[in-house]
Amino acid sequence: MVAYRLFYKGDETVEFDLPEGWSLLHYVDPKPQVISRTLEEMLNEALNAPVGVPPLEESLKPGNTVAIAIDDWTRPTPVDKLLPALLRHLENIGIRWDDITIVVALGTHRPIPEDALRQRVSEAVFKSYRIIQHDCWAKDLVEIGTLSSGGAVRLNRTFHDADYRISIGSIIPHPMNGFGGGPKIVMPGLVNYEAIREHHTVYTIQEGAYPGNTLSNPFYQEVSRVAGLARLDMIIGALYTNQEKVFDVVAGHYFEAHQEGIRRSLPNFTVKMDTMADVTILSAYPYTEGPQLMKPIGPAAMCTRRGGAIILLATSRGPMPEPMLHAFDVVREMGSDHPEKVLLDTFRKRSLVLNDAPIDFNMALFFTEVYKAQYDLTIVSRDVKREEALRMGFAFAESMDEALAQVKEKFPEAKVNIFPIGGMVLPDMGVPPELF
Repeated sequence: MVAYRLFYKGDETVEFDLPEGWSLLHYVDPKPQVISRTLEEMLNEALNAPVGVPPLEESLKPGNTVAIAIDDWTRPTPVDKLLPALLRHLENIGIRWDDITIVVALGTHRPIPEDALRQRVSEAVFKSYRIIQHDCWAKDLVEIGTLSSGGAVRLNRTFHDADYRISIGSIIPHPMNGFGGGPKIVMPGLVNYEAIREHHTVYTIQEGAYPGNTLSNPFYQEVSRVAGLARLDMIIGALYTNQEKVFDVVAGHYFEAHQEGIRRSLPNFTVKMDTMADVTILSAYPYTEGPQLMKPIGPAAMCTRRGGAIILLATSRGPMPEPMLHAFDVVREMGSDHPEKVLLDTFRKRSLVLNDAPIDFNMALFFTEVYKAQYDLTIVSRDVKREEALRMGFAFAESMDEALAQVKEKFPEAKVNIFPIGGMVLPDMGVPPELF
């Protein structure tokens, strides 16, 4: 009988058993929770009692303009349900449809294709409302201040000029910010490329920038400060079970409500551990977009001994971006025995291997090289091509059985962690991780 499973995409799972000689430390099998309320009911309850700000009825009046920032398709947020419900709420308090603009907070990500955008916001919203996708290179971005490290921060003009600014996102673990959602919709979602580059190169390598940590995290602190500069009036955050199901919604102040959402979500993700694994096996789920697939490697690294192995089951909605793969080629052609140190020095200079390219390409490159220097990395996929995995420096397998056989050759005996939904796990080893 097969003992374990990993989520692949949607409800599809991949089942496997451990090889002889391997023993289980932790199997974080996601347990379904009974969720009795609809997303609209959750949202309305949150809007009726927002955290740290007045309700919308007290802050808005007919004739006010409203900008609603939504995250893009790299996140699991049920925008197609939450956005229409929010728009109905605004309509009920007298805000006209033509006074509302929806802004897709892309950061440096590529625009969402029209068909996918229709699906993300719902067909009815797509037909009826003005929707724009943020351009981090736009000439009309409005300067709102500077980063603590000095660089100018310029904000999306539509978002800046609105009378009231709202965001919709997901409060889930994030590799540098601790948790995503909330203030992160602004930085990097709605600002200029140069500010994003400076912020990510300066703060990614600071102590405290790791999954699950916000209270002593300079990366997160700066994100929150920029949200204040942008006058983000209200966040709406989806809260998740560890099976990637929304169990509630929080609304309110960009910091206070975000912290409340983290507090309520944290028990679903945290797994207390006291022994480092030799091998961690996990799914990249719910991440399915190019460089985003690398994010769950961070939590795996937090609970795997140096010199151990990480096996990542990953799906992808499309090919790995060629510019990102080319960056791996460039690093390899440098001929350095320690490419991770070269990249760390590059970050310290506030620069990137791929200047003017999407920041997440560079982050995927950086973290992959850091983890490759510390662990054996294997990608298992039917969607990621072997050539793509090899160019990134991963070992590759088309099936879990193949991957397990490959890794067992080097680790005939191993203590093992298994994370069926890797993007929804936060290992707690009792001490902060050391990444660099």
